[in-house]
Amino acid sequence: MNFYANYERNALGAVTMMGYSQVTKNREVAEFFLRGKEIANKHCEIFGSYLKKFDVPEPMTWHAEVTDSTAYVYSDRKMMFYTCALIGLSISYYGSAVASNPRRDIGLNYSRLLTELLKYADDGARIMIKNGWMEEPPRSIDREELSKKNK
Repeated sequence: MNFYANYERNALGAVTMMGYSQVTKNREVAEFFLRGKEIANKHCEIFGSYLKKFDVPEPMTWHAEVTDSTAYVYSDRKMMFYTCALIGLSISYYGSAVASNPRRDIGLNYSRLLTELLKYADDGARIMIKNGWMEEPPRSIDREELSKKNK
């Protein structure tokens, strides 16, 4: 079930990254999106190989649905925000898949894929910080600091 669902999510992610890369105005952001497309396609191949091994058909891809439009619809900031949010969701889905499967070989594969996603997420955060779209990564509230302000 996890292979199938993660395949579908990555197939959708790949075409989202393809579309975003066509419309962005920032070269570094376009390269980030293209890298995301490559990662998503690679993950589809890995999940697809497991599905084939268990005689389960691969889900449909969405590549034919992406138009050739280059019209700037969303800001680069918004597309980066959405992409980083999707990366976070992927990380949580992969973590859930590891937790629900006792097989070591599958856990090791997911661990490798998670490492790749975490590096990609870090690179996305750095691009957002560099462009002033995120001042600093979110952090927890400093309760001691708040206590000192009240005195």
